[in-house]
Amino acid sequence: MANDDPQEARAIARVRNGDADAYDYLVVRHLPRVLAVARGVVRNAHDAEDLAQEAFVRAFENIGRFRPGEAFGPWVCRIALNAALDVMKHRTRFRHVEIAPDDRATRSDDAAVPAMSGEIAARIDAAIGELPDMQRVVARLYLVEEVAQEEIAAITGISEGTVRSHLSLARKKLREKLADLYGHDDA
Repeated sequence: MANDDPQEARAIARVRNGDADAYDYLVVRHLPRVLAVARGVVRNAHDAEDLAQEAFVRAFENIGRFRPGEAFGPWVCRIALNAALDVMKHRTRFRHVEIAPDDRATRSDDAAVPAMSGEIAARIDAAIGELPDMQRVVARLYLVEEVAQEEIAAITGISEGTVRSHLSLARKKLREKLADLYGHDDA
C-alpha cells in the first residue's frame, strides 16, 4: 500500500534523520487505528493501550527497516496486531478483564454515542470474539472498524484473497451463531 500523504513521508524522513519530535505526527495520526486493532484482539482497553505504546516504540526503533514510499499506518498496525496475537498466546502476562456490554467504544469523531449497547450488540461482540484469531481480526477490522480489505491485507500481511476468505468464513459463522437475529434458524 503506497503512501499518498506527503506530510507523513516528510515526518518519516525527519525521524530517519534523527528528529525524534517528528514522530509525534505519526503517533497522533495512527494511534486510533492502532488502538482499535489491539483492542479488537485483546478485548481490553488497558492492554490495548500498552500494546499500542509497544507498537509505536518498536516502529520507532525499527524505522530504518521501514520501506520508503509505503504507508506507515498498516506497518505500525501490523506490529500491534502481531504483539496482540502474541499476548493472546501468553495471556497470563497481561491483565484479563473482559469488555462489559455497556462499555462505550472510542469513536474517532469523539461523538458521545455508545458504539456498543444493549443485548444485541453484546451478542454480536461475543460472537465475533468466539471466532478463530484471524477471522476475528479480519471481521472486527472490516465489520466494526470499517477498514478496507486492501488495508486489512497490509495490516495482517496476508493477501486480499485470504482476507476475503477469512471474512466469508467469519460471516458464515456469525450468521449461524446469530441466526435468530436474522429472523430464521437455518444453520
